[in-house]
Amino acid sequence: MTKLQFIEKPGYRERQLQRRFNNPLFSVSQQIVSQSQLDAARQQDKEEVVVFIEALQSLLMEVGSFSGMEETDKILETKERADKLYEQCAGLTGDHSRESEGLLKLNEAIMKSIRSAAGDDPLAIEELSREQQAREMHLRLLEYPLVVDMLRADNGIEADELLPTILSENDESIHIALSLFDAPQREVLAEEADRLKQDLQSRGALSESLEARFSAMTSAPQ
Repeated sequence: MTKLQFIEKPGYRERQLQRRFNNPLFSVSQQIVSQSQLDAARQQDKEEVVVFIEALQSLLMEVGSFSGMEETDKILETKERADKLYEQCAGLTGDHSRESEGLLKLNEAIMKSIRSAAGDDPLAIEELSREQQAREMHLRLLEYPLVVDMLRADNGIEADELLPTILSENDESIHIALSLFDAPQREVLAEEADRLKQDLQSRGALSESLEARFSAMTSAPQ
């Protein structure tokens, strides 16, 4: 059996290879991960950090040149860029807590400016309150690497990898991941889970730990 050494804080690509490696939840071909695949994934993860840092520096330079008289559209566009960078930062390889904290502070400053512009308008204040609640919920979701990976537009997770990917995590992450799906989608996943569980049982590959994952899926809050 091939021995691979995964790093402590991998990026998305290495993280997915780590999930697949020798994992009976995946197909036999998906379980096979070579050192060259791992090296390539790790290099791409590192390159993503470089792109992220450049984008962050560009954003901070722009914000630093603001006069305080920017149009609302410009402020909102800046906020959207900051939010996207924060989401990207959550999935990067290595420790980027400083960058995350900086982006949070930037967002707080932007929101303060938007709230100030809203004045005493009750509708605007209510909308901002709802947006803040939604943002706080989104930030909590980003504490889970599985969710961060699933939210990526380019996550590369094939349809037949989705369920095994979810089931490769702990109970809490499984519950959180399932909350991203609506009722019909969860129904489809539940049917796939039944088939996968039966297949594992027929091959004598259903360990207690794997069975617990399936149980976590069925016990997830609706």
